[in-house]
Amino acid sequence: MVRISKSTLLKVFAFVTALSLHGVIALAANPGEVGLLSLRMGVGAREAGMGGAGVASSHGASAVFWNPANNVFADFETEFVLQHYRYLGSFNHESAAVAHKAGAGVFGFMFTGLYSDDIPRYGDEPVAVPEGTFNPYDVSFGISYARKLGDSFGAAVTAKMIYEKIDLYSDTGFAFDFFVTHKSMIEGLVFAASATNIGGQMNLRNEPFDLPSAYRIGMSWSPENLLGDRLTFTGDVVFPNDTSEKAHLGAELRIISELSLRGGTKVNYDLQGWTAGAGFRAGVLGIDYAYEDTKIEGFESGHKFSLNLRW
Repeated sequence: MVRISKSTLLKVFAFVTALSLHGVIALAANPGEVGLLSLRMGVGAREAGMGGAGVASSHGASAVFWNPANNVFADFETEFVLQHYRYLGSFNHESAAVAHKAGAGVFGFMFTGLYSDDIPRYGDEPVAVPEGTFNPYDVSFGISYARKLGDSFGAAVTAKMIYEKIDLYSDTGFAFDFFVTHKSMIEGLVFAASATNIGGQMNLRNEPFDLPSAYRIGMSWSPENLLGDRLTFTGDVVFPNDTSEKAHLGAELRIISELSLRGGTKVNYDLQGWTAGAGFRAGVLGIDYAYEDTKIEGFESGHKFSLNLRW
């Protein structure tokens, strides 16, 4: 049986997890400290186009990832989203989510998966002879429930099962997310916060690592008297457990009911910058696109597509 050496496993583990943090390679934690950073990769091209800010501005199926508590104030019955994200020219990030209002609450279901292109497999060092290829991947399944707390607050919790496999080695874990949303007395102003990926350690070949937990606070503002309530500003501040604080800023302009334009930026990221996107809607169908700039030499910028069905 072909085996992968411990040093090679650590190199692949560091490579996959570091890239999964949207390019924050220089600031990523050491291998074995934090893994599965793909759990921080967002769902929904709308939010991606607005600089990756979504804890207060997301709604519908994509809010199952960002903040399901937002959906207690949203006007829909059921929404479904599918997303494809070609990341750095080497990974595919596939996602699906559904949000459904039932009685006094909103249920959410979500799947995400990050799949690598072929990576050469090598035997024990010092003989660096390729012995085929393998494809690291990780997946997660989540279920959420959100409910109103009075007229202006909403809260939600998500439970997730997580699985990662790198060649011969794999592990399964569980995590929880917690969310709160406040609809302020100022029309169009929303505040929100989240604590995500809260759980125990996982382990690959006796190398334990923490989950990528993070705390996020944010706001969204759609001024009532500016452009007829067609402009939204949004921003998030993120406190990860493995790097310094980050900020995400963005805006959306709804030119007509069928067309929206978006832009944003990411602050305190060495290898990321501006974002842009557009959204098209016709009846129950919505299509969104986002471009995410990267400054990682030798890798492609990100292109994210999502398809929404709302009824």
